[in-house]
Amino acid sequence: MNLEHLKTFIAAAKYESFSQAGKMLNLSQPAVSHQISQLEAYYNKQLFIRAKRKITLSEAGETLYEYGQQLLALNEKMEGLLAAGDLSQTIKIGCSNTIGECLISKMVQDFIKLNPDISSDQIQITIGTSIHITDLLYASEIDLALVEGQAGRYNFVSHEFYDDMLVLGVSPQLRINPENQMPEKLADMTWLIREPGCAMRQATLDLWKGLNIEPKSVLVYNSNTLIKEGVKNGLGVAVFSKLAICPEIHTRQLIVSRFKDRDRFRPFYLLRKENQFKSDLHKRLWNYITNLDENPNASC
Repeated sequence: MNLEHLKTFIAAAKYESFSQAGKMLNLSQPAVSHQISQLEAYYNKQLFIRAKRKITLSEAGETLYEYGQQLLALNEKMEGLLAAGDLSQTIKIGCSNTIGECLISKMVQDFIKLNPDISSDQIQITIGTSIHITDLLYASEIDLALVEGQAGRYNFVSHEFYDDMLVLGVSPQLRINPENQMPEKLADMTWLIREPGCAMRQATLDLWKGLNIEPKSVLVYNSNTLIKEGVKNGLGVAVFSKLAICPEIHTRQLIVSRFKDRDRFRPFYLLRKENQFKSDLHKRLWNYITNLDENPNASC
């Protein structure tokens, strides 16, 4: 069915006149008659009952008039959405804690600047541990995951997009030189670490294993912020993402140093499921992150 023919039919039914419909649509009366005839041939129904100087709708014509108006209204709405960008598209992003606290806001802002047809309310963000976020992706409750570590339990499509430097952080109150990293000295310190399931906890355990130490005192927290505050207040030491503590480094609330055995980094990964992209927005954001030339919002 031709929508232009339907518009002509609606106008003729509204004004009960082919000639008046032609004037409103800038069409000749023969053109109006021809389009109505084509619609009648398409549906194999008579749409108008024609009298000498008047036309009225047939039963089939009344049905087409009712539903045709709805169809034209839907078509107009669709064209408006396509012209302005489909704001009904949304994407759900899951981020592990450090990425959620330090990176994702800047990345989303930069993405929206490059894509002015996208608004911030089309992007929903969830923050949690890496295990929690990958579980959400596996369950299709989010569309993309940005995590610290590759969550080997699942077979996701992955892309490494950031190298995060890890450092040892202490409070000036402890009067401990973080450069002094003799294994026996580190073992005597109180360590603040995350709960099981957190990527930063695993990074700390890997450090202890590499240095062959077993700290005598360990405090477990369920928040990076709580660990940061605990170390600032002199409760102990911790492994930090340098990215996450830039303000505290600059204000000397924390003193940090690289590890003496080797520089330690942990990769951040962008993950998605194997299936096709759910929407154009989904694909555009994936491509934006995978095509970043360098670490976004590089650490201090």
